[in-house]
Amino acid sequence: MQITEALKKRRTIRKFEQKQIPHAILEELVDYARISACGANLQPLKYMILDTPELLEKVYPLTKWAGYLPDGAPGENERPMAYIAILTDKQIKESSEVDAGSAITSMMLGAMEHGLGSCWLGAIQRPALLELFKLSPEQYQLSYLLALGYPAQQSKTVSFSGDVRYYPDEDGSLCVPKRSMEEILLPPPGKEF
Repeated sequence: MQITEALKKRRTIRKFEQKQIPHAILEELVDYARISACGANLQPLKYMILDTPELLEKVYPLTKWAGYLPDGAPGENERPMAYIAILTDKQIKESSEVDAGSAITSMMLGAMEHGLGSCWLGAIQRPALLELFKLSPEQYQLSYLLALGYPAQQSKTVSFSGDVRYYPDEDGSLCVPKRSMEEILLPPPGKEF
């Protein structure tokens, strides 16, 4: 898959087939994150792969899904088959939001290459998850979770028409409104488009 195609096709997926992901693929995704761009090359991010049935069962209730949809959370037979926790080692750097964004984007694009869907989760219960992971909040900040699995739903971009909320169409595909280039691209000073 060419990078342009991957960038245009990558959409958030919230419903997954109940098919195990090979652990080697999950490690490969972490390796993509490891070599992603990061400020001053400090590399403060650490990762934890969560893919055992016991951990998946404990993590899921500590997450929140699809705020725009009343039934947007995955059902019992649609839940992620893995999560990758993205953590900041505070002994290296206090906060690393930009670094986390770079790493997560790399993992999401890498997941596509393997036919995996992903969902970047920020609405999570961080203190409870750190406790579950047996990590000290003095040393680690849980930035995000990346939910992964083989897609059990379709998602596509549609033209923005005044409302940013995503919605299901008549076929059940998730429609994600995106603003046009004309709306988001500003001319530099002294130049008009």
